Amino acid sequence: MRTELPASPEETIELLKDYGAVEQGHFVLASGKHSNFYVKKGKLVQHPFELQAMIEQRVEAMRELGQIDVVLSPAMGGVPVGQQVGLAVHARTIYAERNPETNELELKRGFEIKPGERLLLVEDVITTGGTLLELTDFIQSQGGEVAGVFVVVNRSGKDKVGDYPVVSCMEIQFPVYEADEVPEWLAEIPAVRPGTKKV
Repeated sequence: MRTELPASPEETIELLKDYGAVEQGHFVLASGKHSNFYVKKGKLVQHPFELQAMIEQRVEAMRELGQIDVVLSPAMGGVPVGQQVGLAVHARTIYAERNPETNELELKRGFEIKPGERLLLVEDVITTGGTLLELTDFIQSQGGEVAGVFVVVNRSGKDKVGDYPVVSCMEIQFPVYEADEVPEWLAEIPAVRPGTKKV
C-alpha cells in the first residue's frame, strides 16, 4: 500500500480512501463539533509497517522541535501511533488514560513525568487538538515541558495546538459545525459519535 506522504489535500483524500480510512455521514467528533466526514484512524494504524514508513518521513521535522525525552499519547487511539513515534525518535513512550468517573486524562501503570523532561504529544487525528491540550496542565504541574505535537492526520487547518507546533504526516480540512449551527441537510442524517471521549 502507498506510504509516500501526500503533497495536496486531493492526494490526502485519495490516500485515506485507499486505506478505507474516511467515511461520510453525520458524526459528532471528540470536540463536540459535527461533521459529514470522519477519519477512521484505525484503518491506518492497523498497518504498522506502512505507518512506520510515513512516520519516518517526518522524523527530521520532529527533531527540529528540539530534545524529545518522552512521547506521550492519550488512550486509546493515540497509543499505537505513540509507540511507533517513540520507536522512530528513540524516546521513552507512555500514555494517559481517561478516568471514567471524572472524564479526565491521567497517568497510570507507573508512568511518570520527571522534572525537566521534554515531551512530544502524539495523536492519530486532531480536529481542535482539545484532547492534547488536556494533557499540558499536568505535564507542566510535574515540571515537564511540551516540545510539540505529532499527529498522523491534522484536520485542524492550523500549524499549532495552543502554543505548540504541530508536525503531521498529512493535512486535510473537512467542514465542521457547532451543535447549534448544523446545516439542515446534515441534521436530516442521524448523528453518530464514533469516538470514546464524552462530549
